Amino acid sequence: MAATSCQRKSTPLSNEDVTISISTVCGWCTGSDSLVIDANKSVYGYTPSCDPAQGTERSTLTDKKQWNELVALFDKEQFKKININLCNVCADGCDVRVTVKDKNYIHSISYGGSNNEAVITIRPFLEKLETISAAYKKEHKK
Repeated sequence: MAATSCQRKSTPLSNEDVTISISTVCGWCTGSDSLVIDANKSVYGYTPSCDPAQGTERSTLTDKKQWNELVALFDKEQFKKININLCNVCADGCDVRVTVKDKNYIHSISYGGSNNEAVITIRPFLEKLETISAAYKKEHKK
């Protein structure tokens, strides 16, 4: 996995400017999924195995209520303090990567799940994001 770093200028996070993504990848070609969400659009992608040709993607309008709840839970200062880049997939486990970006800022973390103690300060945000992603996955598999 590539290492990422934070880039920040003085402009604060704006509800309209932010893009949040969450992706999960597991070893042994068990599949991966991703959700990229902003104030207007959500794009969910699912690949059931290591063959990208089997992957599918679906784009929908973002649910405004969910978006506002998610952004309200996001604490940019706490998020940028977390520098974790696990590679569970390297040992056939699973990794969850969350990236938040706006015009002047980008930061990513890679962790095993919201129960990881390293992300305790942003756990409500991650749990909400994981719940939204799980709903997309469930709907996508229908």
